[in-house]
Amino acid sequence: MEYLLLGFLTGLSLILAIGAQNIFVIEQGLKKQYIFLVCIICSISDFLLIFLGIFLFQYFGNFFNSTIEFVLNILLFLFLVHFIYGKISIQKNKIDFNQEVKSISLIGITTKTLAFTYLNPHVYSDTVFFLGNFSKNLLITDKYYFGIGASIASFLFFF
Repeated sequence: MEYLLLGFLTGLSLILAIGAQNIFVIEQGLKKQYIFLVCIICSISDFLLIFLGIFLFQYFGNFFNSTIEFVLNILLFLFLVHFIYGKISIQKNKIDFNQEVKSISLIGITTKTLAFTYLNPHVYSDTVFFLGNFSKNLLITDKYYFGIGASIASFLFFF
């Protein structure tokens, strides 16, 4: 059960970093457009990617030596620095909450949500790479608890 809590706290700490997907979900909530659909798509996607990462590292664990792991961590760090710099540099425009909200179709919002989820490198760095790497030395049953805990954090955050 300690791995359930560890997964929950680790997953929550990662998802609280507001990235492109989270900003999109918050924006949809403020617009009150298809928010349940957006949250369920993001939550299920996180669940799938979390377990993909956990078991991907289980399967390919023998191929990751410390040098490859170090290089991947440096690349992840550089990506995150670039992502943060990009977000800070585009914050010059003020947000206008009084502007009229455009209506979007069900297919349009589904496509947009899937794009913000699966085309977002930050999602992969957190769910697949970080959580997978973090859980690589856990026993198989502990991996399940860890993944369930991280998935619960994702569901709670989105909803």
